[in-house]
Amino acid sequence: MKSSLTINLSQETVEKLNQGNFTLCCFLASKSDNALSCFPLCWNTVTKNFLKSILIEWEFDLSAYLSTSPISDNAVIYIPQPQNSIPKQSARFTVKKSVSGSNDKIELNQRMLIENYGKVTIDTNNTSPNVLIQNNSTDSYSTGICVYSSDDDQYYGTCAFNLYNGNTISVVPVNKVFVMFSNKNIQNNTVIFLSENQGLLIDFSESNDNSRTVSYDINLGWNSNNQPWGTKIPARTYLSNILVS
Repeated sequence: MKSSLTINLSQETVEKLNQGNFTLCCFLASKSDNALSCFPLCWNTVTKNFLKSILIEWEFDLSAYLSTSPISDNAVIYIPQPQNSIPKQSARFTVKKSVSGSNDKIELNQRMLIENYGKVTIDTNNTSPNVLIQNNSTDSYSTGICVYSSDDDQYYGTCAFNLYNGNTISVVPVNKVFVMFSNKNIQNNTVIFLSENQGLLIDFSESNDNSRTVSYDINLGWNSNNQPWGTKIPARTYLSNILVS
């Protein structure tokens, strides 16, 4: 099922965002038995050429990845597109180091088994309603899941774990979104520890049509019309605390 978020902006806000080269960063929430080792990734970004309404759409069509990119604050995790679902458009991130990775379509109740030399098998050896990633190799990887963006036909990472040899992690997407504007040129698949500015946490769990509409004003901040599903999050908040459960 497709989910959508509409963000309405005032004309003054549109002008200030474009003049200041702001980036809108969107994060998707996760639930994991390994929550303490889960790091949120900037799942999708909107940059420049803002107009008075922004539409972000996604579907919980999943993939699981492994990458040699190290996890650190503001690091971009290299996540290729699934080989059996390569879109026509190129991904909107760049990689500054020589890193490698793989990405495979997966569903809940399935397992990604990692063996030596990065061999990956997707199977059904998983009795829990989540994605299980098991590392039977002698190497350690960054790993996690991706969610499909309807905006540009891409899979982007929502979270990252350090997966050491002999260990497993389990994770499932949660229908919550955190959005904030940033003065930095943040790319998709970027590890972010702290919120840079005030943002809004939006809960879709009780939405009949999986859609929400909010507004943002450059002077007044975020507004969800005092609805209980919208929570303002102050700057310098640890994103793991609000996005990982």
